[in-house]
Amino acid sequence: MELLSRRLDERGVQVQRIPFEPDGLAGALSEALDEQVSAICVAGGDGTLLGVVEALDGRRVPLGIVPRGTMNWMAKDLGIPLDLEAAVETLLDARVRYVDTARVNGAPFLCACMIGVSPLVARQRERERGSAPWSRWPRLVWQGLRLLRLYPHRRMRLIADGRSRRLRSHTVVVTNNLLETASGPLPRRTHLDAGRLGIYAVRKTSARDLIRLLTRVMLGDWLADDAVLTTAASEASLGVSGRRAISLMLDGEIRRLETPLRFSVEPRSVAMLVPAT
Repeated sequence: MELLSRRLDERGVQVQRIPFEPDGLAGALSEALDEQVSAICVAGGDGTLLGVVEALDGRRVPLGIVPRGTMNWMAKDLGIPLDLEAAVETLLDARVRYVDTARVNGAPFLCACMIGVSPLVARQRERERGSAPWSRWPRLVWQGLRLLRLYPHRRMRLIADGRSRRLRSHTVVVTNNLLETASGPLPRRTHLDAGRLGIYAVRKTSARDLIRLLTRVMLGDWLADDAVLTTAASEASLGVSGRRAISLMLDGEIRRLETPLRFSVEPRSVAMLVPAT
């Protein structure tokens, strides 16, 4: 944030730095907001940004991102450069764009809620980031197959916009707005204010089908696979047989919530700073 502070200082803009400490963040932000804050810049990844959104508790102060996380999903979808200097320059000449907030049992998320084995696969993939492709892909496929074999399929009941469906799955991903196909290793969202949930569940399939699906996950083409059940809805609930509570991942942060999981969308509820053009 030193670079951003210097650039803002050159423009005569006063900056207050607030360390990201989850337990005291809400209080620190409340104090800062009493002093006519025009924007909050967040240096971190998706989890850090989510923590700030939670601490703001509905106050629509524009948020800027300086991407310093692992996946930086929100920054990519907003068109914010991952390069530090380019990101800072973007924040210095930005416009406000309002985006949706998704919620599960009241807890917000801006990108995705991952249930089952998918958070474990995502973590493994990030651990391998930066390693040589010739060694990375065999390890990812092997670890993915091991996780898929060990993690049990659960009987689930999905209700999306009033339509009920029963399924058996070990992986469900619910996104804040819909993913686009053929968009690389991390699927992108073109629309962030359409008020829709994207629901992606992996059906119970054969070992051969799982190998094919896992390969497509690694290549970023899994949305088109027949093993993936795709649904769009403005609200949904997901019951998991035999589980009163379940661990899941919200924008990279692990939470444990009671079932059934109830999903909803708050349209255009968060103000984000994005490139002016």
